[in-house]
Amino acid sequence: MVFGYLIVRRLLPLVRFFGRLPDPVSRTFAAVLNASTRPFHYINYLGGVVGALVFRGARLTRQLDRTIDVLHRRLNAESEATLDRRMHFPVRWDPFFHETMSLADVYAYGSQHYDYHRAQLTL
Repeated sequence: MVFGYLIVRRLLPLVRFFGRLPDPVSRTFAAVLNASTRPFHYINYLGGVVGALVFRGARLTRQLDRTIDVLHRRLNAESEATLDRRMHFPVRWDPFFHETMSLADVYAYGSQHYDYHRAQLTL
């Protein structure tokens, strides 16, 4: 759960930035990222392994609390126009990435990511 919300924190500035640029810029960026899918998956796996070693117990709880607090404050401060800002995403990286995603979609991504993995781990 924590890692999905940490990803959201990293994606928000990208959407804010690329959402201001002409559409072909974010489309090209997403195409470059899609081309690097294989190394991404390897790095993503290693990040999860290392992250689980570094963030656990009380430290993990504190990180989750801080992250949700930051996201909550930022979401409350967003305007409708900002929430509608969009960019292209590398759809090969994650099943919840869509061809284009708005800032509002990115805020929802953390919960979707968590729900998906929780369902995988439910007996």
